[in-house]
Amino acid sequence: MKKNKMINAATCDARTVTEESLAGYEKITINAAILIVGERSKELLNKYPVTMNVAHVTELPDGQDITVKSINGKGEIGPDADGTGVFLVANGKLFIADGSREAVKSYYRIMVNGKVLMPKSYEGQFSNIQVSGKTVYYPDGATILKTDTEIDDLFISRAANTLYHCTGTLFFLDDGIVTEQLFSKGLKFSAKKVVIAESLLGKLVSLFDEKTEIKKVPDGTKLIDDDLELKTKTVKKNGTKLYVAGDVSIKDAEALSLMEYLFADGTVSISKGLEDAFDKIESEYDKLRIIDPDVGYIVDRPMVKVGVAVLGKYPKGVRIEDCAKVALSENLSAEDIMEKLNIEDCALVICTKEQEEAVNMIAEDVAMIQVSGQDSDDEDGEDGMVGGMLGSFLGKPKDTQVINASEYKM
Repeated sequence: MKKNKMINAATCDARTVTEESLAGYEKITINAAILIVGERSKELLNKYPVTMNVAHVTELPDGQDITVKSINGKGEIGPDADGTGVFLVANGKLFIADGSREAVKSYYRIMVNGKVLMPKSYEGQFSNIQVSGKTVYYPDGATILKTDTEIDDLFISRAANTLYHCTGTLFFLDDGIVTEQLFSKGLKFSAKKVVIAESLLGKLVSLFDEKTEIKKVPDGTKLIDDDLELKTKTVKKNGTKLYVAGDVSIKDAEALSLMEYLFADGTVSISKGLEDAFDKIESEYDKLRIIDPDVGYIVDRPMVKVGVAVLGKYPKGVRIEDCAKVALSENLSAEDIMEKLNIEDCALVICTKEQEEAVNMIAEDVAMIQVSGQDSDDEDGEDGMVGGMLGSFLGKPKDTQVINASEYKM
């Protein structure tokens, strides 16, 4: 009995596929960001029952010796790179160093799924680069800093260049910084955003270009470069004024009572009953969530299944946020969903036809609501575009060989 085959890959190179390998399967599904084919392999894929859920199909000429090289995550092209005969696929972030113009041009082709960072003078220079995402330009000659960088006296003393670029946020929080040394070394900064202590703003504003977003904070503010659960020991160690580059959880009433200023570059989750104490401090945040112990919270999961038992644990219902796939059990009634469930900022919700109307009523910012059995060719609903986009979460369909890889050559 023939099996099915499912390929989940960032890059699938099908140029060398054979008729024998395709004929051995009843059905083949390719879920990929990029599918690479030649004229011969394209004809074969169209001849057999092959379903292709792909963002890009790239055809390379048969007979040419072109090597496909993939970078997943962070990659860099420097002045010494040789891309002769190379098709480069970058899934993530590609940094093009200053002085690398000819190195970039040497590549047969470059495809980027994500972000490219390159010198401003390179804009419009490359016909061999295709970007599905964002291209960011930095000043020529600049040294690139990490996404979030705090400038202090140690940084200034070691600075070997005069121009620095930050793709994220620069922090000038030490109000005792030796500003004279900044100017004597002729330092300049380019950044998307600068967070600066109030007393330093007037002294240092000339160091930043006019496009930089500037955020003023109280003197004495300390940076927490991560998510934070606010506790008394945290306040005693870092002070009563905090800038948190992430989410903040507040359950400790004593710690909250010590705070004067809080900036959260994310969501502040605070236990019910502490709202009045929180209102007394100066605060800024993207989103405020009041945590009620009678409400269930399911946040940031790849896959969630919700049934009557889950809803039964929480008298005031369940909130599901920032999850990739939410599957509702068939035994959930429309009334259960309307009264006790809230789904927000999720990619996919799978429900029955009877549940669909209720889900539409309670769902906010959900990319897709799929009725069980729709948009699929098999009884499990595992194929089709939805299955392709979430292939790594869906498990293994019956009688199917599943291949999960960042790169796969057929």
